[in-house]
This record gives sequence, C-alpha cells and structure tokens, in this order.
Amino acid sequence: MHRLAILDDNESWSFVAALRLRQHGFEVSTFTDPHTFLRQAEQFDLALVDFSLPPRRYEIEIDGPNVISRVKQRLVNPPLLILISSYFTEDILQQGADISPEADAVLSKQIDSSSLIEQIEQLLATKNSPAVQNYHHSQTSQGKA
Repeated sequence: MHRLAILDDNESWSFVAALRLRQHGFEVSTFTDPHTFLRQAEQFDLALVDFSLPPRRYEIEIDGPNVISRVKQRLVNPPLLILISSYFTEDILQQGADISPEADAVLSKQIDSSSLIEQIEQLLATKNSPAVQNYHHSQTSQGKA
C-alpha cells in the first residue's frame, strides 16, 4: 500500500481528497502545517503540496514550491511531489511548473478524483520502475543524488 500525504491549509479539500484516495486503497495523512510535514516527509511515497500556504504568526513564511525544494534538497530518496492549487487552470499549469521546476507534477485542484488517482498511479508506477530505481542507485553511489 502506498503512503500519501496531503499538505494543504484548506481542510475541506484535504478531507475530500483523502477520502477519495483512501477509498482507492491508499494510506493518506493530511497536514496543514508545512513544518510538521517537512519533519515527516521521508515516510511517504507521494505528497500533494498546496501552492499557497499562509504562514502562522509564529512561523517563517513557507509556500508550496519552497516545501518541494526543501524536501528535494534534504532527502536522498524524496517522495514524489505534486504541486496543487485552485489557482491553476489547465491553461496555466505550465506556469506552475515554471514556478516550481522541482515538482514531479503540477495539478489543478479542480481535477476530478478519477483523474487525480490516475495521475498518482502513473507517477508511482514511474517511480517504482526498474529503470528509475537503477538510475537513482547509480546517482546515489556516485554521490550525485
């Protein structure tokens, strides 16, 4: 069973997305605090990370692209990271990819649940393919990952 995380300050969207993903057999944890997610990120196979994460009064400001960058820089084997936003429409998804080039995918929150699940399954299949695992192993053994 794949472990997924949802990092989003919109608890209603997270609840519905987590429900749909659990119904499809995924184990899902939800987070509203990016700092808590960052401490636990290595536990997950894939994470949906909201673009806009409003800071709490006592925290340093951190947004979705920054979370993705930190995870990719800090972990040897990071989870797949999908940048999501209600601001992204199909027409401007490329702008999201330009803003966060380290994201493995960029999706709009308006995506229907079956398409979301399909995208997640495709990414997980890619991550688990022998060619990707062999490439990652060679990069790690050469000190490049």
